[in-house]
Amino acid sequence: FFALVSVLGVSIATLLERLLMREESSNPISYAIVFQFLVGIISLIFTLLLNKFVFPSDINLWPRFLYSSFLWAGMTVFNFKAIKSLSAGEITILGSSGTIISIILGIVFLGETLKISGILGMFLIFIAILIINSEKLSFNSRRGILFALLSADCGGIAVANDAVILKTYEAFSYMAIISLLPGFVLLLLFPKYLQGCKKLLNLRRMKIMSIFCMFYSIQGIAYYLAFQKGAPVSQLSPLVRSSIVLTVILGAVFLKERRGLVKKLIAGIIVTLGVILVG
Repeated sequence: FFALVSVLGVSIATLLERLLMREESSNPISYAIVFQFLVGIISLIFTLLLNKFVFPSDINLWPRFLYSSFLWAGMTVFNFKAIKSLSAGEITILGSSGTIISIILGIVFLGETLKISGILGMFLIFIAILIINSEKLSFNSRRGILFALLSADCGGIAVANDAVILKTYEAFSYMAIISLLPGFVLLLLFPKYLQGCKKLLNLRRMKIMSIFCMFYSIQGIAYYLAFQKGAPVSQLSPLVRSSIVLTVILGAVFLKERRGLVKKLIAGIIVTLGVILVG
């Protein structure tokens, strides 16, 4: 249930991000800084309202918090660098390699298992992603490919590290902290982009961004709760990847992105079968 809430949340958040970025001309790293802090603040508000916040008192977890913070910050930076030279479809396909890393780490280090039906379901999800992004694929930029793979690697490792933390730490609190900390990491690494953040702070843009970050916070909390309720990384990671196809279908309905609608519907059927098998 929590995994499916996360899938829906990712899809709605991505639609709002597309709507926001249609008029977005600011530096993407400035956008990432504002995004991280806004998600962190919204997640913290959710956590405090539900009286769920718990300070991480286990000192042994602190290095893992720092490790995930740099990994998520790295994922964001490398992804933005990849966007400069690759299409969205190319980045999506290369980004799926992060899921494979999460699955391998989940099996090796977390003692998880993956059934034949799960492997078949994961394969169907990746096939659906390929169908959705089958046009205009060239992979001409080697630098772009490198950055996209580095982004996927950072995300895949971070997911596995998060799963270890969430075995003993509360999910609501972790979502708030792990959203804020990468923001501070980005500020330390790219202080000159702080000036660009001011351009994002107009009323209309902040309204859209706030709704976007709210849905992103909901999906993130649901994703971490899924870990705590027993969903293995090796199943959860490919399942949440199905949000890519759902996002495209919702885009056709709500944002009038209806080119290749038949192909999108076929991909939707395939990804549904894949999700059932993974689950």
